[in-house]
Amino acid sequence: MSSPMLHAVPPSIQLASSDPRAWDEKWQKYFAFIHAMLPPTLSLEAFHFQTMCATASKHGPKQYDGLLRHTRSVRQALCEIQLEMTRDAAPYFVGQDSLQRRWMSATPERRGDLILAALVYTCCAYDILHQARYYCEKELDVESHRRDSRLFLKLLEEMMVQNPTATAPDTPIYISHPVWDALAAEQQVTGHKELVLTSILADRNMLIGFVLCFTVRSLLDLPLPKINSTGAHKPVKPKSRVSRPMEDVLRGLYGDETAKGITKAARENEKADHIQRKEAHAKGKQVCQTCKEPNETEIRYPRCKQCWDEVGREVTYCSSKCQKVDWKAGHKKECGRLLHLEDLATSAPEQQSVTPQIGPPLPGFKRSGTLIFQVSELNRLSPEYDYIIFLEYERVYVSFQHPSIRAAFRACRDKAMATGDRHAVAMLGHFLCSFHCDDPRLRMIGVKPGSMMGQLLTEFDFPDIMDEVNKIERQMQSDGELRSPIILDAGVSAAEWKAMPSTWVDIGIVPVA
Repeated sequence: MSSPMLHAVPPSIQLASSDPRAWDEKWQKYFAFIHAMLPPTLSLEAFHFQTMCATASKHGPKQYDGLLRHTRSVRQALCEIQLEMTRDAAPYFVGQDSLQRRWMSATPERRGDLILAALVYTCCAYDILHQARYYCEKELDVESHRRDSRLFLKLLEEMMVQNPTATAPDTPIYISHPVWDALAAEQQVTGHKELVLTSILADRNMLIGFVLCFTVRSLLDLPLPKINSTGAHKPVKPKSRVSRPMEDVLRGLYGDETAKGITKAARENEKADHIQRKEAHAKGKQVCQTCKEPNETEIRYPRCKQCWDEVGREVTYCSSKCQKVDWKAGHKKECGRLLHLEDLATSAPEQQSVTPQIGPPLPGFKRSGTLIFQVSELNRLSPEYDYIIFLEYERVYVSFQHPSIRAAFRACRDKAMATGDRHAVAMLGHFLCSFHCDDPRLRMIGVKPGSMMGQLLTEFDFPDIMDEVNKIERQMQSDGELRSPIILDAGVSAAEWKAMPSTWVDIGIVPVA
């Protein structure tokens, strides 16, 4: 019978590749053990945060510099993977064979296997991400994804880029969590504690992001994502989990005997991991600072002499071309000096000057996956298109020709897509029904008021959309006379509306590839 003390530390990376289910089971036993040992007033997240802060309090300027460089690289990589994931997933939020349908129709066992495979792939690729599972107990719990089919979709929509463009955003999206959010809001979290929290949040969301991206691509039969090391950390002997500061924390919580048992189990469990990382580093696998190309040769990459001589920082490049690119991109601002926390806010790459047709959502409104796809398609296509109706086998591209109609529609559409305002969404539905229900071209391919309202329902998560549109329709017809839709009353007279030719709108019907 195994000792419960063996569950005081998480499993090794080697077990993940050799026996994924046993590896996941040991993680769950680790979480359960820590929960049972902690006092009711201390959460698992707060415990890990305090432990990391205790370790970081002993660091010097060079260690802080390395952690900052790592965190910055992770944040930039997270922005890129979130954009990539959005581009992969958004097109599959529409149609009969949608990503949601595939996931919801999968068996619980299949869903769990997909999440577990994504975890194993990600954690085995990069040790920092393996350690980041400390901070993702609930989000990446395999059994929870088996039981709750909505959990994965909720995480995916929360992490999708709201206004995808040609370049990655400069600020990553973080998954909300009550404890981590509360710690981030505390004014007392300053100095090294602020740096530790910033690093934890970056690593935590990077792991979640890669697991989501891997799962999306597995579900859609797409090539799996490539995980590049940030190159910020060398594999050093792992002391973070069992360092002297952590022993002090454990001793204060559990007493001398329990703390010694945890420490012994941790050191024994980590030996294999250290040997693996040491062997990998001995092979000379550096990473280019610019293109992230790993060094597969026996010849070491050249490094920035100023950074190495002044602050002991190893910044390597595969070529002089990459070094020049990185210099212009921002390395000249930090060459030969230690980084500070403020550098994280100014380290994002310069964005291209692009003015999309539809801008990002306003604070407080989160776009759904289907709405993100609508917005990204409108921004990608010619600005002459005003809306897209997605059918199972066709896409209908709507372009209004009458200036007053186009202006009124776009004002309504832009407000709905920027704020999620319920009245604006209902007016959008009223607008589409008024102009499209009698169009013979749409009737031929089966476009009905119900299908258009169903699309608005999924785009804006508005179950009562049909009732609200019907209210507006009744208001329009209350006087018993044929007149223009309410949304056009200010710009189009009843006489003009009656005389308007049938060519006021251009509709392009394109089969889905």
